[in-house]
Amino acid sequence: MAGPLSDVRVLEFSTAWAGPFAGRCLAYLGADVIKVEAPSHPDSWRGTRVRGAPRYYPDLDPGDDPQNRNMLFNSQNLDKRSIALDLKVPGAAEVMQDLARTADVVLANFTPGVLDRLGAGFTDLSRVNPRIVVVEMPAFGRGGPMSGHQGMGKTMEPATGMTGLMGYPEGTPVLTGPALMDPTGGLNAVAAVLTALELRERTGKGCRVEVPQVEAAAHWIGEYVLEQLATGATWRPDGNHRDGSAPHDAFRCRGEDEWVVIAVVTDDQWRALCAVLGRPDLVDRGATAAQRLADQDALGAEIAAWTAGRDKIEVAERLQAAGVPAAPVLGGREIAASPAMRHAGMIAELDHPLVGNRAYSALGFRFDRTPGGHRRAAPLFGQHNDDVLGGLLGYDDTRIAQLRAAGVIADRPTADTDTPRPRPADVTGRRR
Repeated sequence: MAGPLSDVRVLEFSTAWAGPFAGRCLAYLGADVIKVEAPSHPDSWRGTRVRGAPRYYPDLDPGDDPQNRNMLFNSQNLDKRSIALDLKVPGAAEVMQDLARTADVVLANFTPGVLDRLGAGFTDLSRVNPRIVVVEMPAFGRGGPMSGHQGMGKTMEPATGMTGLMGYPEGTPVLTGPALMDPTGGLNAVAAVLTALELRERTGKGCRVEVPQVEAAAHWIGEYVLEQLATGATWRPDGNHRDGSAPHDAFRCRGEDEWVVIAVVTDDQWRALCAVLGRPDLVDRGATAAQRLADQDALGAEIAAWTAGRDKIEVAERLQAAGVPAAPVLGGREIAASPAMRHAGMIAELDHPLVGNRAYSALGFRFDRTPGGHRRAAPLFGQHNDDVLGGLLGYDDTRIAQLRAAGVIADRPTADTDTPRPRPADVTGRRR
């Protein structure tokens, strides 16, 4: 089913998560997203060419072609076509210009200047296509002492100041996880693309848009920045506690590392919680928000004693039925198997030539007249070389063969060494 961007073509030069996630969102909305990878530098999330770490592969098996089986790459490149184009080889510039003539958007998450040096920046491409939109997603933007620094989600959090707001009073700052900021930056880039396309509709001209990832991350903590500017007070992390709500914490349940989150905001919710616990004697101890905030550690211990021997889902359902905000802390396997997720259309099953039929997490965008959606699994490396060069650009078989022989295009990565293996951070955090 056609999506709202079904008449848009995107050339995606990106790696890892933020850029590919943005391209994935655009493809989900119906755009024809052509992922352009350099044969000598494939997307880093394809992983190693041989002997990949088993945890990155379906059935823990890298197989004979791990770069086309890696679950990280395959999760973020759904619905795209793939062309392997080496822009540093003579003859590639002409191919790039021909691609640009057919394209509406170029999307990249390189450091500033890389796209320009490859001849794929806005200045060069706008000469052959004045309507083209180029959206770049550098870590820190152009100019300044950090403009050349590379970044990733788990470095954007501390760079923007977010990490200093999380953790426990007596502990060190912590991250939310490996890379919350990657999809956040990706969504900001999607918004930039849509805004630039709307501007083009009004002016008839393309433009270049920069979406620094550190700025995309900073909006998450805007209220804390404003608070400090207005009052001089700096937020101090306090674990899972939250001003104005108590109890507000994660409580251990039956099983290994099983938890339920409970958040009491109103007096009525507190009384309902005490009723579910069968502890009417606790009502007066937390009759007001001020009392609960002052005594939240002791009250939390009483709640933890009750949840410890119970199933987290049962606890959450009982509390929710009584009007108390609560939810089980689910792992990835539980989320994937959740009937609610499938009912909401958040799980898509797609066929991949090397990993078979697999379930993928879908996106939460919903449209009635132009629904879009996931159509196909991630592409193999260079899978659509002939399709793009022949079907889209109209090159004949002889020219395509010449480009392949010259190394302008390739059907497999050409690097002599492995692409660095992705290593999601092992972030340890304490819950209490």
